[in-house]
Amino acid sequence: MTSVFVATSLIVMTISLACVPVTSAFAEPQDATDLCSAIAASSIPASRISLPTTGAKVQSATLIGGSDPANQKGEYCKVIGQIKPVDPKAPDITWQVNLPSAWNGKLLQYGGGGYNGSIPPTTDKTTLGLDVVPTPLEQGYVTFGSDSGHQAPNADDASFAKNDEAMLNYGYMHIKKALDVAKVLVAARYEKPVTHVYFQGGSTGGREGLTAASRWPESYDGILTNYPTANFVGLRLWGAGLARAVYDHKSAGWIPPKLVERISKEALKTCDGLDGVEDGLVSNMQQCRAQSAALVQSLVCNADVTGNPDDCLTKAQIEQTLKIYHEGYSLPYQLANGIDTYPGYNSLEGIMMQLGSEPQMRTPPVSGPNAHHSSRSFEFLQNFVQRDQPLDLLSFDIREPGKLKDRIVELSDVIGATRTDWSTFSHRGGKIIWLQGNDDPSVSPLGNAKLFESIVAKMGADKVKNFMRFYLVPGLAHGGGRFSPTWDNLAALDNWVEHGVPPSDPVVVDATKSSTKGRSRPLCEYPSWPKYKGDGDVAIASSFNCAND
Repeated sequence: MTSVFVATSLIVMTISLACVPVTSAFAEPQDATDLCSAIAASSIPASRISLPTTGAKVQSATLIGGSDPANQKGEYCKVIGQIKPVDPKAPDITWQVNLPSAWNGKLLQYGGGGYNGSIPPTTDKTTLGLDVVPTPLEQGYVTFGSDSGHQAPNADDASFAKNDEAMLNYGYMHIKKALDVAKVLVAARYEKPVTHVYFQGGSTGGREGLTAASRWPESYDGILTNYPTANFVGLRLWGAGLARAVYDHKSAGWIPPKLVERISKEALKTCDGLDGVEDGLVSNMQQCRAQSAALVQSLVCNADVTGNPDDCLTKAQIEQTLKIYHEGYSLPYQLANGIDTYPGYNSLEGIMMQLGSEPQMRTPPVSGPNAHHSSRSFEFLQNFVQRDQPLDLLSFDIREPGKLKDRIVELSDVIGATRTDWSTFSHRGGKIIWLQGNDDPSVSPLGNAKLFESIVAKMGADKVKNFMRFYLVPGLAHGGGRFSPTWDNLAALDNWVEHGVPPSDPVVVDATKSSTKGRSRPLCEYPSWPKYKGDGDVAIASSFNCAND
């Protein structure tokens, strides 16, 4: 099996190191139209990109006028192009860089989602940002992003990963390559230097933000990371373990949708008031988890019940599916950075388990009819790991993966963002604001909390507080949820980086499309959570304290 790192070395060896200037007509510009037109004629040599490529080309450069009725972002030059691969069989990295005519000296890179395959919305607000403040582009940020190094009809398709260069681009390389291209265009467009570089995103984009700061701490000043897939490989192994728990023994572990919904409703009813008020949110998650065993016991079937009943839990469902869903797994080997566990989810605390609508697993599994995580896991194991041979998900053992183990461990470093020593980034003055939802069904909130705790254990609480804030938010799912927090997160990050002022008692506003839209809550630093004071309007943040009890 070809090593990921051998492939990297071969790519590096073939790259041209010639120092060639950008070829364009950037000289003697007259106005914004001329500047944008000049960019349209440009190309960027490989020597200007710090990782292996054969250069980049601009496909189009279009001036979007500030008075254009369809544009509310101010005047900017929209530049689209491709970074060319070393391997002729690898796809391009398609990117977009937006150059505002009134530049504030800062860059903001946008992360993607899922297995990517398309350019993120680089002219929109930040992930979990407020709708009522100007977008970053309108504020004068150069905004940019890429499709991560391949093109796909949807973010569930991982077939690109059978190509080494495309896989490495997705794992981490596209991040820096896109930044290098953006910096070349910025240097040519403006007559002043870059002051700060930020990254923002959620899910895969959240992982990309942590990856950017950990791999290139000298290049980034601030990161907004939301519900990141930091332990990417651990998550995919969890999905494979879930598949076995659900579908082994003639799908004995499959729980029908009606019962999944009942478990969620019963848990919410039991735990809602543990934070001092019944507001549809479980904030005191620790006490709620302490009651989960009683919830399960109340739903246990009689001994003579078989199959997959709609109204009670069988022994197989409890010992197989609920065990891995609620508690996670441990491995007899270690992934990158010593990780050998993946905690479960708050599946008995009101979160709807994603077990699919059908008791039989399709081949290949399909999210929706089948367990969502099993589908994502199959895509990973087939295309990143097994690659050239068909994979039988129900024959794969996450604890004993055989000859695939070394490949899995290797990939956990290539793709993951689980490093615990952030000294270089911190010493440079870099800052990270990290939000994770307690209601997240896609990325384990327990897993990301454990990763944060590992960073604190490695560096010490005081050092971590100097550069990182981690917030575990009740009601937030994988974006949206029963409480969808929005706030001016970019301003908070910029103020911390530029002026040394960390977020102080931040308040988030619920953007959920329901009768509760517009309510507010304090954003509580982990491990604290919002506790109702006992009086006051439950829709206002000032009625809550951040509690640890």
